[in-house]
This record gives sequence, C-alpha cells and structure tokens, in this order.
Amino acid sequence: MQQSVPLSSLSLVADSEQAFTLRVTLARLATDTLDLQYYIWDDDTTGKLLIYRVLEAARRGVKVRMLLDHANQLGRDVKWAVLDAHPNIEVRLFNPFRGRYKHFLQWLYHAPLLNHRMHNKAWIADGEHALVGGRNISDHYFGVNSSSNFRDLDFYATGPIAADTRAAFDDYWHSELAVPLKTLRRYGPGRAERAWQWLSQWRGSLKGYPYLFPQHESFFRDYLDKQQAQCHQAQAVLLFDHPSKAAGARQTHMGDQLAHLLDQEGHRELLMEASYFIPGNEFVAALADLKQRGGRAAVLTNSLATNDVIAAHGAYARYRNALLKAGVEPNELQPNARAMRRQMRLFKGRSRASLHTKAMVLDRREVFVGSFNIDPRSVHLNTEMGYYVASRELGQQVAAFIEEGLAPENSYRLSRENGRLEWWGDGEDGKPVARHAEPRTSRLRRLLAWLLSLLPIERML
Repeated sequence: MQQSVPLSSLSLVADSEQAFTLRVTLARLATDTLDLQYYIWDDDTTGKLLIYRVLEAARRGVKVRMLLDHANQLGRDVKWAVLDAHPNIEVRLFNPFRGRYKHFLQWLYHAPLLNHRMHNKAWIADGEHALVGGRNISDHYFGVNSSSNFRDLDFYATGPIAADTRAAFDDYWHSELAVPLKTLRRYGPGRAERAWQWLSQWRGSLKGYPYLFPQHESFFRDYLDKQQAQCHQAQAVLLFDHPSKAAGARQTHMGDQLAHLLDQEGHRELLMEASYFIPGNEFVAALADLKQRGGRAAVLTNSLATNDVIAAHGAYARYRNALLKAGVEPNELQPNARAMRRQMRLFKGRSRASLHTKAMVLDRREVFVGSFNIDPRSVHLNTEMGYYVASRELGQQVAAFIEEGLAPENSYRLSRENGRLEWWGDGEDGKPVARHAEPRTSRLRRLLAWLLSLLPIERML
C-alpha cells in the first residue's frame, strides 16, 4: 500500500450481537446524519427494530438517507413510503422495478438492465463512523433466525476511510439510478407518526428477542467507547464500483483492483472466506502459481448443505478438481458448525449454519472485508464495496477468524482419493468422517445442483 494513504481507526466486527448493537449505537448517538445503503432489508424482527431506531433518530432531528436495492424490496413499497413520509427521512430505490404487478414482465423485457443490482452494505453516522462488510439487515445475519444463520464479518471504522465511505454513498445517492420513492408513492407525515406509535408499542411488548437495550444514552456511549478501544490505526482504502456499472457500463473495477493486489510478487499465504465461490480458470491459475512459489492458498466456502443458492454451488463444484490439482485447500462449511453456535442467540442447535462472509487475508498483514464475492456476478454485474487494510494486528485477527472456520469441527476438507472426492471433518461424536457424496444432503438436492451445473449460466451467478 502506498505510504501516502492516511491512517484510519478500524476494528473487526465478527460477533452477531456486536454487529447489531453497533448499528443501534450509531443510530442512537447520531446527531446530524445517518446514511444507510443496503442490498437486503427484511421486514422481520431485526429489520423492524432497526427501523425503530432510524425513526427515533429522525424524530431527534437527524437527517436520514436510505438507499435500498429494489429487487429485494418488491411488494414493500408501501411500508417504505410510510417511513419516507417523515420530513427527516428520504428513501431512494436503486435501479427500481416500476409499476405494480408487472415485475415479471419487466424482467422479461429489461433483464439486461434489471439484472444489475446494488450489492453494497454500509451504515454511516455523521459521516464519521462507518460499518462496512457483508451483513444485510435481516434476522439471518444476527443469529436470531429459526432456520438458518449466517457467519459474516464487518469493519467498524472512523477517520479518513469513514469520510471516503460517505463520499461513495453520495456518488450512489446522486446517481440517476437512485430514484426517490416519492416519485413512485407518497404519503403525508401523519403516516410516519402512526408508524412510530405502532413500533413503540410493538417494541415494548416484544418478548424473547435477545437484543433489547436500555434506552438511556450513557449505555450507548459506553458501548461505543469500548468498541473504539478495540480499534487499530492502519492504512485503509475503500474499494468500490462506480454506480454506472449498474446502468450497464462495462467495468470490472473491484475485480481488477483485487486481482492487482493479489498479483503482487512475494506473497506466501492467501486465506479466503467466500460464500459464493466461483473462481474461474484465471483465478485458479493464479492460486496454482502461488502454490508453485511455495505458498499456501486455503478457502472456506459453503457446502451444498449450507448454500442458499444451489445454482451457485453447482457452478463452484465444477472447479473442485482444478482447485485440488492446483494445491489449494478447499473447505466447505458444515451445517452444524460448532463455531456458529456462539453466534446464535436463539434456536441454538436447531438453526442451520450458513456462510455469507466475503473476506481474504494476505500474509496475515493485508486484509479485504466487504460485499465482493469471488464470482462472476460480483465482477461483472453487481456493484460492490469493501475495505482493503494494511495491518498486522487486523491481519492476524482475520486470519484467526478464517482458521477457526477451516477447523475440522466447522468445515469439511476436500480431497481426492482413487478418483473420487472425499469430505473430511469431525462428526457429531468428534471422530473424523469421510464421505463420497455431498454430506448431509438429499439425493434430490444433489441432482438439482448437478443439473444446474450443466446450464451455461455461470456468468450470471
């Protein structure tokens, strides 16, 4: 990294409770602005509680800007319009589907444009505090979903990198693809006030949710002080795609930047966590070159049992043999990963683990954490963002996080013996197991993954 890059203050956010509490804290302590940019914001318990905090901030006079990708908000325009009715809140939809009950027809006729989505995730308070990483807003990302919960990472940052994140948000906010919701649906301010009354009553009656905090400001100030005490001074740069990428402009900015960083000579180790890992032949060749130089490359991705996108798994599966031949250490998350049990605040032992992290660490001193998957969709179609940080302290922390995921009680290590793939890992009784078929999956799921792997759709995944 260039010596001219200024120092910022950053800390890793790996714990689901920490990730939720920090978002609430930044909203509660914001005094001027709150800028929120998300691919998914679900209308579940977590989503409603954070909307409560957004409205609470707006009622204190904080100016709130919310930029949401519209593909994941179809059918919720009415609810967002109610929030948008508050005079201190403006909601914009990125690359929206226009008109009700016409979404399927719009997709048929405008797929080349509508297939470009805003995958960015950022929570920015007063232009001085930022949370950037892989987490969307949903129960799944904070350890409280009854069926599945994601393993994920964020960076909390202050200093120049936070200001850069605010500037990037402004680029998206003023893009022609960011359409004010008021041009599609409009309500009077009374609707927002009624929503506040309903949310306040609902929150007061909420039982069993693990993240309900005292209301007094001192609790949140103490929490933020503790988070800042964990920060490290480091050179950090924001990598992000220009919003014009979603308008069909040919650009591979994020992919090119990361490829350039990985191509530098002298690297000895690359550890990666990627929820949707479709490396392509060129990246496999680059990993093979690292191995030939005496280096190590290890990756943790989803198994078929934990992947929420079967088509993506089918595309990844085609590269398994090439990865093993290249000397890469491929690992796939177990649905009962023991490390995830610490992340689950509800339904422990009953909720399936899944992987959503997008992180890599070079030589335990250079780190990337963000929204960028190692797949064609992130390279060519979606807009992405993330922090690239030079820090031995943070490099060691991210490496330890990934190594935990690679441990046999949390993932399956792939190998090839006698012409067949084998999955190795610790079983429920602590003894190693090896299987010749995708572990803990049905024949139907395996058949579907195989059939999807035959389709020429890799560039779309």
